[in-house]
Amino acid sequence: MSKAFKDRIIMVTGASDGIGSHVAAALGAAGASVIATGRNEDGLQETLERIEELGGRCLCVPFDLTDFESYGKLFLSLKDQIPHLDGLVHCAASIDRCTPMQYIKTEAFRESLDINLTAPNMLTQMMLPLLKRAESASVIFTSCDMVDEDQTNWHAYGMAKRALAYAAAMWQSEHEDKPYRFNTLNPGKVRTALFKRTYGGMHPKEVPAPGSVVPAYLYLLSDASKELRGQSLHARDLIKK
Repeated sequence: MSKAFKDRIIMVTGASDGIGSHVAAALGAAGASVIATGRNEDGLQETLERIEELGGRCLCVPFDLTDFESYGKLFLSLKDQIPHLDGLVHCAASIDRCTPMQYIKTEAFRESLDINLTAPNMLTQMMLPLLKRAESASVIFTSCDMVDEDQTNWHAYGMAKRALAYAAAMWQSEHEDKPYRFNTLNPGKVRTALFKRTYGGMHPKEVPAPGSVVPAYLYLLSDASKELRGQSLHARDLIKK
């Protein structure tokens, strides 16, 4: 397999399951040193073993992205271990079920905003010094179909994902002439645990597996996508390239 990401260090959130675990494994197979974060330690261990089976290297960091007070400790633990960060892939996401706005509880609404919107932005802020050390770096925010479509019952999750498109554009405009870039990627519907919880009426076999969208993430992390800056993109369009 091509080692297109040899000597690159890339952090992937939500790497214990779903898209995140597949992206992390593909990066490891392509020669990257992967920093895999997630709340599920068993899932992270599976990701680690998969990457090592593929000949890659992985540092697993069990971490709750809603524990904002620990972000500083996370940065301090990494800054002396790694020289730079070539990529940051935000795959972590959470929603228990689709609920009309009139019924969603305040606590659940806030929790959803925290993991789906606050966390990716604050983690980007915290990791920015490491991203600046790289010759070039790519930050990917994972969005969803709500970026392009008005759908009901997704409450804070849908709002957060739609806001990520603006977040990428804002980050880019604030660092317009820098060698690092920020983009939002919509993978579309894929067969993950989150999909099963929210699309109960659709059979999982009707949608692609998580691994099908990995090439889009790898493209946005590669030098081939250096001209894409502050964009809201769809995986299906990038996979055609």
